[in-house]
Amino acid sequence: MASIRGLRERAFHVLFDGENGPASARRIDSFITWLIIANLAVLVLEHFPVYSGNEHLFQLFDEASIYLFTLEYALRLFAAAGDPVFRGKRVPALRQAITPFALIDLAVIGPYWLHLLGVVELDLRVLRVLRLLRLLKLMRDFVPALQQFRRANKGRTLRQKVDSLVNETPTSGALHAQVDLILMIVIILSVVAVVLETVPFIHDPLSHEFKIFDKVSVFLFTAEYLLRLYAAPEADAGKKPFVQRFSWVFKPSSLVDLIAIAPWYLHLFFPGVVDLRFIRILRVLRILKLTRYNTAMKTFSDVMRREQRAFFAAMFVTFLITILAGAIVYEVEHAAQPEKFDTMPRAMYWAVVTLASVGYGDISPVTPLGQAFTMVLALLGIGIVALPAGILGSAFSDQLHQQREEMIQRVEDALADGVITEAEARALEQERIRLHMSVEQFEILKNRAIARRGISGSASAVLKAVHNDLALIQLRLHSLPADQAMVGLEKLDLTETQRAAFRVLLK
Repeated sequence: MASIRGLRERAFHVLFDGENGPASARRIDSFITWLIIANLAVLVLEHFPVYSGNEHLFQLFDEASIYLFTLEYALRLFAAAGDPVFRGKRVPALRQAITPFALIDLAVIGPYWLHLLGVVELDLRVLRVLRLLRLLKLMRDFVPALQQFRRANKGRTLRQKVDSLVNETPTSGALHAQVDLILMIVIILSVVAVVLETVPFIHDPLSHEFKIFDKVSVFLFTAEYLLRLYAAPEADAGKKPFVQRFSWVFKPSSLVDLIAIAPWYLHLFFPGVVDLRFIRILRVLRILKLTRYNTAMKTFSDVMRREQRAFFAAMFVTFLITILAGAIVYEVEHAAQPEKFDTMPRAMYWAVVTLASVGYGDISPVTPLGQAFTMVLALLGIGIVALPAGILGSAFSDQLHQQREEMIQRVEDALADGVITEAEARALEQERIRLHMSVEQFEILKNRAIARRGISGSASAVLKAVHNDLALIQLRLHSLPADQAMVGLEKLDLTETQRAAFRVLLK
């Protein structure tokens, strides 16, 4: 009996414990998420000509998805005894089966099996509609994040809660990251939809769906814009809310948000007045909203600010050569080719494409002197045009090196007392994500910081315990009253140094 219980606990830890388990649990969770998204994509593809003649492949994918979802459901019931929520309670599998998430999982697979066994007869269209229930499985991560957000922001004002939802704050938690992920997906899909609308065989069968999706995306972007506007005064409590909101409206990121929703409202309030091509271009500009969720633009601006003198010096030299080359070739070739080298700007265009080693061939010198000059300019362009690229490449490398040194310094600062607290670990994790650093790279930098600081063996043990065991201990103890939690802490197999660190963290 004990061996079966241990097997169930091991199954939960390996398969479904995304926070404290091994990488396999996170991979399974990620696989299920992408399988749900793939099911939605297949549901859309069934409206296209590709479905005709490939019905058996679509059916095979649908059946494979059902089998995988069924396997997931059965394994979750089997491993329920290992879930900290049900551990030690009677019939944990039954308790797991009646949870909202398990009922959603059952609703996803139930209709198919009932239809397959002949218990109920369902129309094919009904089965297709029921397949949309698979999207509800994505709520498995959203609901706990929402509950965590409510606990972290208990007692705060509505504006503070909104600020934590749309901006990264100490109380944002996982919900902020999930909201950002949803917005990023909608941004990408909305831009893809604008592109696909220009393809007739895609647009014609899905014209109604395109309109609905555009309305939904505009609604989400509008809600985001209004929420950010409402929470703007939280950035500086010392200023009046009106002043804060007015200055927020004219920030570059806020103007990008406005551009994302402006075309829809322009078409709504001024139908037939605004050129649809202009509206389509503005809708494509929604891609700029991604700059809010990616640090690449900030890194690029930092690099440009650092190397602006060298970069603009190289660009100035390139500009001078372009002007001089255009003037020379104009004087040399104008008489021989008045229809091609008719103006100085046209000659400058030739100089740019030659310096850039592009050479479209639409304009080219025919005189011996002009061709000789072209050879010199093309060879010169290899070095001149590569100069700004080399400056930026070197600057990017230096910037990344500097960011990693700053990360090491942050780890050293966090290790000043020999212990990385929960708040410090969360801050380091946010910084790791901001720098697009893998977990392996962060571990290397963390070990380098430990070596540079000369952390003692006991402090290193505390650090390891904080990273590997903190979440598990908190799951075990946070559900207990404070006095019982401390009693439970004393029973754990920890060193006195580790126990002292966790006493601080669990207060």
